[in-house]
Amino acid sequence: MKLKSTNIHKIMKIFIFIITIALIEIYFFYIRPNRIPPLKIPMPGNEIPEINYKIAARFDNLPVEAMVYRFKKPENVEKEIESVAKIFGLKGEKEYWPVWREYIMREEINGKPSRILTYQVDTGRWIYTDNRELGNNDPRNLPSDEEAKKIALDFLKKNGIYDKRFIYCGVTDDSSGSPLTNDYKVHHKRVHFYPAVAGKPVYGVSRIVVLVGDNGKIVEVYKWYKEIEEYKKVKIVSAEKAFEKVKNRKSSNSINPMAKSATIKEVVLAYWEDAGTIEEQPYLQPVWVFVGEAVTEDGKVEKFDAIVPAIE
Repeated sequence: MKLKSTNIHKIMKIFIFIITIALIEIYFFYIRPNRIPPLKIPMPGNEIPEINYKIAARFDNLPVEAMVYRFKKPENVEKEIESVAKIFGLKGEKEYWPVWREYIMREEINGKPSRILTYQVDTGRWIYTDNRELGNNDPRNLPSDEEAKKIALDFLKKNGIYDKRFIYCGVTDDSSGSPLTNDYKVHHKRVHFYPAVAGKPVYGVSRIVVLVGDNGKIVEVYKWYKEIEEYKKVKIVSAEKAFEKVKNRKSSNSINPMAKSATIKEVVLAYWEDAGTIEEQPYLQPVWVFVGEAVTEDGKVEKFDAIVPAIE
């Protein structure tokens, strides 16, 4: 009888060991690789004021689930670098920087880099810069904002860089000086293209930027986003629950720290592209964006948005 009990005890130990190994394998080979890591949305540098938000937005008929997208790694880095370099007529040896996990291709004049292409191996993001034109701070024939938009868009489309997701466009000035000191000068026009996914805007780092210079020359191009593919639909946190984080100052909120009152005008489901590598954050995830207006202590009315991850 004692021998039989001992055998049962040994069998139970073996059984528990097998189950434990199976659970570990399930976690590392299925659960962990498919787990959606939490978003790390940067908090504002300024203090968020402690105020009561008025609600003028509707919280009904909002989505209860959303598609999550998976970032795609570059398939053929060497070929892609050569393809981008060809667009700009850039020739030279590729140099790999292992610390930054980047390739750099450059042309030099008198030992100084005149044109540079930097390519991130892990994300497929890249930057092209023409230092000769970037240093031209006295343009004679700078295009208008609308002209710069057309020049940038035509260049992107002609060279296969434009992605139809990038439907939002804006222009800012690269400038120096100040109107107050009468030395304000615009050097280049910076054209920004921002994307939408399934009709929803993408916040974070995702963008294409074209710097347009004197006589419409292309000075710099940023392809600053990762390619995506559909992953799966998931249930999301309700907007009401997400708004609790806004009220408790736990959202990424651009509100003026001097605001004395604020009204939420709109609630939008959007997406957030993280600045890190695909290993650090493999997914493009949904976020709730609470768009509003704040009134500061001196009576100014300013727009703001507060962003909260839609997946817990």
